[in-house]
Amino acid sequence: MRSGTMYAYRLSKLTFNDETELRPGKLTIVCGPNNVGKSRILKEIAVISSSSDPPPTVLVRDVKHVLPDSLDELRQAYSFHRYFEDRGWRGRCLAPNLCSEWSFSGGGAWPDHYAGLISRRDQNRERTFASNFGSDLLAHLTTEHRLQLVKESPSASHEQEVSNMLQALYEGGARAEKLVRDEVERAFALQVALDFSAPRTLVLRVGADFSKLPPDPREAKPVLMRHEKLDDQGDGLRAFVGIIVAILAVNRGVFLIDEPETFLHPPQAFRIGQFLANHADESRQLVVATHSVDFLRGVLNQTRDVTVIRVDRTDDQNSFLRLEPTTLERMATDPLLSSARVLDGLFYTGALVVEADRDARFYQAVFKKRFPDVDLHFVNADNKQTVSKIIRLYRDLVVRCSGIVDFDVLNDARDFESMLDGLAMDEPNKRAALALRGNIGAEAKEVPAEERFAAATSKIEVLSAEARACAANLKDDLAPFLSALDAKCRDIAEAAKGWRELKQKGICALSESAQAEFWKLYDLCTQVGLMITPTGELESMLIDYAIERTTDKRGWISRALKLIPGLELDDAKNPWKFAVSVHDTLRVNKTA
Repeated sequence: MRSGTMYAYRLSKLTFNDETELRPGKLTIVCGPNNVGKSRILKEIAVISSSSDPPPTVLVRDVKHVLPDSLDELRQAYSFHRYFEDRGWRGRCLAPNLCSEWSFSGGGAWPDHYAGLISRRDQNRERTFASNFGSDLLAHLTTEHRLQLVKESPSASHEQEVSNMLQALYEGGARAEKLVRDEVERAFALQVALDFSAPRTLVLRVGADFSKLPPDPREAKPVLMRHEKLDDQGDGLRAFVGIIVAILAVNRGVFLIDEPETFLHPPQAFRIGQFLANHADESRQLVVATHSVDFLRGVLNQTRDVTVIRVDRTDDQNSFLRLEPTTLERMATDPLLSSARVLDGLFYTGALVVEADRDARFYQAVFKKRFPDVDLHFVNADNKQTVSKIIRLYRDLVVRCSGIVDFDVLNDARDFESMLDGLAMDEPNKRAALALRGNIGAEAKEVPAEERFAAATSKIEVLSAEARACAANLKDDLAPFLSALDAKCRDIAEAAKGWRELKQKGICALSESAQAEFWKLYDLCTQVGLMITPTGELESMLIDYAIERTTDKRGWISRALKLIPGLELDDAKNPWKFAVSVHDTLRVNKTA
């Protein structure tokens, strides 16, 4: 296990290809959409850290490390050995992938030659150290090798050899094995035990309780033989145990871990996030690439001492942006971020924030047909007022985003102004936007409250009369009345609303001059990521395809979702026309 010394090998600075510099802390999380290079970043860090002349890299330009002042300092921390064999000096250890043996022969005499290399302070010191010691000090856990980490392995054949992970666990002793066992039990309600009862073989066994396992391997053998091998279990358990053993039993200064959530269900991904957050410290630096919001939540559940960098790509150009500590705090504490699945947007190219679940399902279907290769996350904000808040959160998270709201967002001047303030629209544009909204409202000639009250009351009286007539004759079938009740109530609610015609028809209810005012307002709002549907409410979006608006919102969305895959694409018609506008805004307005 790790000895407590002052020296710890670690990454001190990363320089990316856009000249962004990052000083990694104990735990660094690399996140972002698919295919932007998260895994490649780890590979390039590994090759630069272990090679005297690394090949050309694409994303990581340079890596700096904290190096020891002397060989004694290094050996005290990591128990380095070189030994004389077959007339030469040899070194042997686990390769950075922790699945195979890394060894070399040759070089100068141990330890004097290597003490001289470390004490030198020339410009080649980083590269010299990397070629001689980098592979011993760094672990690179890839998804490719994840399931091989703790497979059945041979026992050590050399007194100074640790050539597989189970040998490392064996060398870690009973304490290391108990730590592994406890972590596995928390996540899977199962225990694992290291079976070394066969002298030439090491294997992990799986069972409910190994607390009373005899310490003598000869006595433990019949007990262990009754339990299945870990090698025969599911990929999730094997992958989880592999990471746990690597962290607890292998003495390395830097761990590069690619997608630790691979093969894991969400609760276990959350748990592995908690585990890694708890075991990143001054002597064990972790750099993790992930595509799992559950893993990220697990990390933030345990610590705020984490560096999160989001990688994105536009065309062939990558960007690397570190999230601010205040943003991380909001990620961890704001209920909106978890309840509305906002954090998921970190792992997409962009996000669309909409008012309701049916809006999210509708626009997702539209974008899937019109832009099948676009990687977008659709977030239900539950109401108009929350849309602007989520957009601002995404800006803080460095995620390009837009919000979509119905035309009736213009109904209330005070609420609309509050939304513009939430989106940080500058004062001159806000004054212009409010003036344009006022002009549209003036033409709308909103029905006075007294008239709306009278219309709603009249409809209520009609509905009451129908109910009394139906109830008066018990022989009548009540089912038709009850099935129509939902639609009748919605019709009453519609009669009570202002801007009714505008809500239903959008700009089609305006004169040409007022429509021109709307498009000016539309352009101002898109600059802060707010898209106002010109057709009115969602149920008016398919009128160009002769699918009329209805107050039966549930029935309409069910029908729409069935029809969209078969509709002809025509960017002169909605919903495609509006989708193209949203798409273009997302591409231009990356983030504020």
